[in-house]
Amino acid sequence: MADAEVADDARGAFTMAEVEAVEEFLADDPRGPATELLATGSGVLALLDDQVVSFGVDPVAEAWRHEIPEPVSDVSVESTGETVLVRYGADVGPVSGEQVTVLDAERGRVLESYTARGEAVPGEGRLLGDVWVTASPGGTLTARRTADGEVAWEHSLTGTCSGGDAEDIDVAVAGIQLLVAYACEADGTAHAAMLDGGTGEPFWEQTWAGAEAPRVNVVHEHTVPGGPEDPVFRMFDEELSGEFLFVHGSETNGVEPFVPEPWRSAPGVGEYAAQPLEDFEAAPRELVLHSAPRGNMHDYVLLGAVRWLVEEDGVPFSVEDIDESLLIDGELVQNPRQWTVGAPGYVSALLVEVEEAFS
Repeated sequence: MADAEVADDARGAFTMAEVEAVEEFLADDPRGPATELLATGSGVLALLDDQVVSFGVDPVAEAWRHEIPEPVSDVSVESTGETVLVRYGADVGPVSGEQVTVLDAERGRVLESYTARGEAVPGEGRLLGDVWVTASPGGTLTARRTADGEVAWEHSLTGTCSGGDAEDIDVAVAGIQLLVAYACEADGTAHAAMLDGGTGEPFWEQTWAGAEAPRVNVVHEHTVPGGPEDPVFRMFDEELSGEFLFVHGSETNGVEPFVPEPWRSAPGVGEYAAQPLEDFEAAPRELVLHSAPRGNMHDYVLLGAVRWLVEEDGVPFSVEDIDESLLIDGELVQNPRQWTVGAPGYVSALLVEVEEAFS
């Protein structure tokens, strides 16, 4: 069931305030509270006891809902924000089963759906085009087709271990690629790899001796700044400061680290906020990839850094130092997409102000 008007008006680049507004709305709704809230490219998705509901936020209003007979066991938003994977139990008498459904995030239409008989697939699924991927506890990545659940490919992570299983596996999706990190229990090494989502074949691998597996992150167009899926918000935590590594790449060009803005153009910022790692020599605590062009990551991180700088005591920079034309209703934006027209110009002007303040 969908409300076309609300669905048309919904848009991505949501803020934490807007997500919290949906949370507050559901606190007073007979269906609430939500067990989880996720941003898609067109709404804020709420997981409730017997349905999945997408909300627009200006004002908060239901765009569509998909009713389900059993509690959701897993949900995943594709990296584009356009589709959603929903899994829940589908037992028939003594026969176990799992229902797997892919929904259009804008309208809630069912795009793919099948019922798998037997025990449910363990672990979180990652929606990747026409397959969804899970990691087994022993270290095997398995991609299943969204149309029928048949296995499209498998890849064992233990091939890079000297023995034993792969553990502490973390998987993130960017476009048609998988970013995975894991540790080998037998030899104490940590690993990261990028895999082709169509074949499961790795095209980049990195190993660190005597290290813990890093957490992997992908910043999407629908990532909510300051939300639980936003690594840039965490990177200013004192315990994690200076231990993030940003990477970009593809199967054609390989994978390489890079230092994002504002540290590239305004290195003086490093006196107040530690610069991210710039090479693969040391194992990072968190590895960050952007699902869109690298320039978008620079813009996103720049805004995250500026938000931190203007609120931190002892930093010679505040909101009052920023030209009012770069603000919206006197407030610093959280995501470049909030500048709906001419965003690159706003970002460039803000970077110039940061360069002048920290030169």
